[in-house]
Amino acid sequence: MAALSYRMLMIDGVPAGLLGLAELFDAIYEADHHPDDENIGEVLIQGLRKHNFIPKPAIAAYNQVIIREFRTYYQKRTGGSDLVAQDYGTWEGYPRENIPWFPTISGELCDGCGKCLEVCPKDVFTIDEIGKAVVVEPFLCIVGCCFCKSACDPGAILMPNREMLDHYRHGQRHST
Repeated sequence: MAALSYRMLMIDGVPAGLLGLAELFDAIYEADHHPDDENIGEVLIQGLRKHNFIPKPAIAAYNQVIIREFRTYYQKRTGGSDLVAQDYGTWEGYPRENIPWFPTISGELCDGCGKCLEVCPKDVFTIDEIGKAVVVEPFLCIVGCCFCKSACDPGAILMPNREMLDHYRHGQRHST
């Protein structure tokens, strides 16, 4: 059996690694499901649960993100674009998705100005349906960068402490 795809998504401000998302989207698309189907959320969650644990209190948050991701997939697929699994690359020899360097946003402080989208060269952010910035691709964030935080006037963007990167720098790996 071939290895399942792996993708990181931000669910309620927390990165979640999901197995088999690409395969699930392919199967649902081939079964003629549409992102606007009445039960699409249930279909997606049921499919995700085959290879992933989804806590009951988080189902609504997963549902919102997965439907948005399936809508994007569907639009690309019906537009004829080839879909390729995301390769986040490496940093200092580690897979990028193993480096916890990415922004988090306080929904209470975000005023939806979009400055973070303007300064980010990597499409880490988008604006959600209520007009707030959200992190959609945390592992596209450039390790060590914090331009978005500097551009955020209300201070809604938080970044990790730079010292945590010392644990990942080449030649300074610490054993636990």
